[in-house]
Amino acid sequence: MDESALSSTSPFFTLDAFNGQWASSLVTAVEDAQAGNKATWENYITQHEEIAERLKSQGVKEPQSYETIQWDAATLLFTVCVEITGDGRPLPLGDRLNRERFGRFPYGNGSALNYLLEYIRPNRSITDNDGQDIYDSIIEDLQMLTAGCTEEFRGHSLFESGFGGMCIQGFLSSEQVRTLRKNLATRTWTASYEEPLDGGVADVAKHFITLLKAAERRQVGIVLRSHS
Repeated sequence: MDESALSSTSPFFTLDAFNGQWASSLVTAVEDAQAGNKATWENYITQHEEIAERLKSQGVKEPQSYETIQWDAATLLFTVCVEITGDGRPLPLGDRLNRERFGRFPYGNGSALNYLLEYIRPNRSITDNDGQDIYDSIIEDLQMLTAGCTEEFRGHSLFESGFGGMCIQGFLSSEQVRTLRKNLATRTWTASYEEPLDGGVADVAKHFITLLKAAERRQVGIVLRSHS
């Protein structure tokens, strides 16, 4: 695999600390507003004072009026729901080396999690007994994180064409982060014998679990976004 060629053509993937509880309801409100249901957005902002305050802190003078928000849907979702530090910067997850290794994987479209989803398999010695539900939960959470905000999952591409080429792939709540980390620590899964990169699944899982642990320690959800 020519990693230099990959880096020039594939997007960079980032896991950020995210308020998944806010995001779940905000996604629906944005979809309704985009469909022309402006009253739904106004009611939503009226009922969610914290979100209104986040928008005001970012320069939106009338957050209850969707027409006054100049951002695209992806930028709106990320700006409102990203977890921030005391000085207003995005809350970092893990160390720089882990983030870089996760960010552009040397296979396919550069997504480490897409590779994991493609080549993870149930460990039949476990799942044939009582571990199938755990394995299924792993797959469901990975699918939500990699595609929960995409046209493939939602039937539209609202969150895939943000400013600067940002695409929101999907997100998980803090509870889902904790569950996924625990489930990945079990022996219910293994790597496919057909995976093209020797040890690729294990390597992705190691770095991903490290980032999940970082999110769990901070009691936050996560968002997967890509930049073209």
